[in-house]
Amino acid sequence: MRSKSLYNFGFSLFLFFFLNISFSQLKISKTPNWVDYQTYEKNQEIALNEISYGLLTLLSDEQIHIPNQERYIRMVRKITDNVGVQDGSQISINYDPTYQKLTLHEILIIRDGKAINRFNLNDFQTIRQESNSENYIYDGSLNAVANLADIRNGDIVDVSYTVKGFNPIYGSHFSGGTTLNDYQPVGKINYYLISKEDLSHKILNLDIKPVIKIKNGFKTYRWTNTLTVAPKFESNTPMWHLPYQNIFVSNFKSWNEVVNWAESIYTDNSNLSEALKTKIDQIHDKYDNEGERISATLKFVQNEIRYLGLESGIGAYKPFSPNKVLNQRFGDCKDKSWLMVTMLQEMNIDAYPVYINSVYGESLDKFLPSPKVFDHVVVKVIDSLQEEFYYDPTSSNQFGDYKSVSFPNYGKGLVIKPETNSLDIIKNKSEDLIEVFDTYDLPTVGGPGELNIMTVYREAEADLMRARYKSTSINNLKEQFKSYYDNLYDGVEVLKDPIIDDDSLQNKIWVTESYKINDIWKPMVGMENNLAVEFAPYSILDVFMSPAEKDRETPFALYYPTHKKHQITVKLPRNWSSGTDKLDINSKNFDFSLRSKMNSRNDILYINYEYENKTSFVRPEDFEDYYNKCKELEQKIAYYIYIPKTGNLSTNASKPFDAEEVASSFVTFLYWILGIALVIVLGLVIYAVRNTREKT
Repeated sequence: MRSKSLYNFGFSLFLFFFLNISFSQLKISKTPNWVDYQTYEKNQEIALNEISYGLLTLLSDEQIHIPNQERYIRMVRKITDNVGVQDGSQISINYDPTYQKLTLHEILIIRDGKAINRFNLNDFQTIRQESNSENYIYDGSLNAVANLADIRNGDIVDVSYTVKGFNPIYGSHFSGGTTLNDYQPVGKINYYLISKEDLSHKILNLDIKPVIKIKNGFKTYRWTNTLTVAPKFESNTPMWHLPYQNIFVSNFKSWNEVVNWAESIYTDNSNLSEALKTKIDQIHDKYDNEGERISATLKFVQNEIRYLGLESGIGAYKPFSPNKVLNQRFGDCKDKSWLMVTMLQEMNIDAYPVYINSVYGESLDKFLPSPKVFDHVVVKVIDSLQEEFYYDPTSSNQFGDYKSVSFPNYGKGLVIKPETNSLDIIKNKSEDLIEVFDTYDLPTVGGPGELNIMTVYREAEADLMRARYKSTSINNLKEQFKSYYDNLYDGVEVLKDPIIDDDSLQNKIWVTESYKINDIWKPMVGMENNLAVEFAPYSILDVFMSPAEKDRETPFALYYPTHKKHQITVKLPRNWSSGTDKLDINSKNFDFSLRSKMNSRNDILYINYEYENKTSFVRPEDFEDYYNKCKELEQKIAYYIYIPKTGNLSTNASKPFDAEEVASSFVTFLYWILGIALVIVLGLVIYAVRNTREKT
């Protein structure tokens, strides 16, 4: 009994302590007197078929008092369907307790025209969600969460609160922004700023100017949009495309001002530790030239400093000391980049941190100058020949010469270097070539065949393959390889286990595979009396982005960078006559070539393909040409050989036709037979294909 009483007392004490901690971080007050109260229309003229998830936003109101460092939010949503009750009854407010305080104002339910006060502090809990922990990033933010009781279809939920406190890392600077529309119609969006000084502002995709006034000695800016229109979404749009009506606001006057701000952060006045000096000296003394020293430093930071981000408060922007990062052997992107920069500079190699936006890099020039537009840090190195190279220390297992180390297609970045006045345009210098060598052995007509494949991966593609085989078991990888060919053919058997040969010095990986295909001969669609074998450059089809429609208003994303060479050798069961084929298709965005020839003496057919994307996306003004060139390519990309099921083998026939068929490991390629014409005795054919696959 005594121990149970002590347990109950301890649990009660813990519960009391937890609840007091939770509640102590939440405050209640009336709406601040500086807030400009907004009205809204309760019965908006918005069709129900335009509303998703049973929730309609009637008012989205954001107001910021910059001198007070206060951000007021009011969200009014109407539940239009019972499916909206789940999300409509939940409140979740995120804030960083290291520099912010949350104050709740009102929670009203409007039902049948009457306002019901549903504010109850006991409904709230503060929890650490750490939604980015799967990426090893911990920001220390809290979520104030409440689940409201008795919420019904037709209710209007009106919630308002204020978060006080800006990240002190910004000092006197301010930048921010919002959108004046959403993925579905909104009744009213209001964005209101109070400032002591002039603010630069910019809006995309909407012709509207702010209402600027002087009030109580401050300058106010207001943007309001009612009955908003959702942006148009098209398939395969690049992630960096900005379809919304974006507002950007900043008191940074230039990118150089952002650089000056960042330089104060990337400054460490402490002396290098003995451990760090020793490591630098080891690399410097072991390698004779700067290229080898750059490579060795990169490998050390990538592979021996694990990735982990502790990013609460100013930690989201200010890196830890290189001494500390080396000692603890972990850090996030800015920590690892700053360590690499410090080590290279100590070896008299020019190196600088670079701010990157990992999603919107291609669109960075549309943003106003601000450190908030960046979410990643990498390294720029300038060698003694004044050649520029970029490295991502958060990558791992990258090999090869320092000049060919692959770098993601980040588009643009801001180099933290004195006198930098503009964004860097980052160009990929690695070749990223994949070569595939397929050898088909067809000993008999209608019988099983053998397929031997050798695939050579270079540079970035080698890095990807290396990461793939290091992150999974060999047995699982074997199953993945076989599954790939199961999607292409029926009756696939593994003849030999795949062999992976990794040349890290040249950064090349060879993969060899061997399969028996029992059902390689198939009745032809539309010509069932014939048996056929299809040959297609599936490695190219894996990355070939074929549009379904001709008209386009937004950019069209391409798999980039990509360069594929696919050579097919077919050992035929008997003599097959065929001519020589040559085709080149060139556009602003890709180059494609096809060469084929027959070695009649040895009964061997050779088909060589090459495909390279020259850009990462297709501009709307270039899309019609891209579409037309894709259709031309689809007409020429696959080969068939076929022969009658019965009759004299010397009278087999081949003829080009339009078709679509399954050809990719990830997505199906359907080939439609469009027509058959003249029969050519003892012939081999190019059959035109139409590829409907679209890479996701």
